[in-house]
Amino acid sequence: MTVLGIIYEAIRGRKPRGSARETSLAAALTSGLYEVSQAMSTPAGDLQHSLDLIVSAATAILRVERCVLLLKSPGEDRLHLRSLAGIPRPRQFERYRQEVHDSIFAQVLDTGEGMVLSEGRQGVDRKILRLMRRLDVKGFVIAPILVPSGEVGVLVGATPLDGRDFSSADLKLLSVMANFAAVAIENAHLVARLDKKAKKLEAIFEISRALNEERAPSVLFQLVVDRATGLMGATSGSMILVDRETGVLRIEAERGLGAQVKGMRLRIGEGITGWVARDGEPVLVPDVRLDPRYVEANPDVRSEMAVPIKWGADVVGVINLDHHEAGAFAEEDLELLIAFANAAAVALKNAKILGEDRPKG
Repeated sequence: MTVLGIIYEAIRGRKPRGSARETSLAAALTSGLYEVSQAMSTPAGDLQHSLDLIVSAATAILRVERCVLLLKSPGEDRLHLRSLAGIPRPRQFERYRQEVHDSIFAQVLDTGEGMVLSEGRQGVDRKILRLMRRLDVKGFVIAPILVPSGEVGVLVGATPLDGRDFSSADLKLLSVMANFAAVAIENAHLVARLDKKAKKLEAIFEISRALNEERAPSVLFQLVVDRATGLMGATSGSMILVDRETGVLRIEAERGLGAQVKGMRLRIGEGITGWVARDGEPVLVPDVRLDPRYVEANPDVRSEMAVPIKWGADVVGVINLDHHEAGAFAEEDLELLIAFANAAAVALKNAKILGEDRPKG
């Protein structure tokens, strides 16, 4: 069945009484479909505008007091409000946010199936009914937002304007809107990935050109750190050289490090950076709190990746990036950082820091 067919059948399932009611429902359907068409024709890069239009469409088509759309943040299971339409009641929602998540939204996310909750619906848990009364809500209808990687959020309608109890027909309608939201999210991610690839190529080209034109190692090192940090959205980044005689790692260029961090001295094998310097293998740590190798320099850091700078088989340095969010870096980011490390190795060679022979360990 087509999307329009699903919406039509769901509208019919409400059994409108009288021509005035039919006219009202038709107007809501027309308004909602217009919002949907606007949302799906919005450039994929403007995700927020698309989500706002979809939520507005769901509010009109379902004829509810309000609709909200909540999404997970990267590396988190907690849902965050991304869009709201209708009658706002933010204080009540914020007050009971965790209870609503644990009692209702978590089940939808775990099962990937929608849920209908109404005061007149049989089988609704009394605890949930009490929660709905505290929220001054007459009913909920919740649909998961599903993308290929899994559930990323929920679309929620609350309190029918005509006093009816929510039904499976309402859930069908909301599920259609949630699917539109999923398409908008996937399109935005695709555009973001393509844009990121273009910026990667641009950054690699800029560094390659600098290697041919610039001989001052400090300038080249700073360029590599700046481009790597900015391109991957890192909170901070650094290029560190290995002093084999002392066994100490020395920061040569940095971006975003505090004075306390810049003054730290790690030894080979110490911390994630020291581990990379010793073993010569790149590492991606989604959550440093769970990695025993991590040595805390900044309590706000949650994720880290580091790659070796090699000349032949010898590790002569490390490039390190940090982020304040868990799971901030992906495998493709690690691959790009390895490319930056290769450019840094060439910079070392060109600057004659290592000489013509490979460094001695």
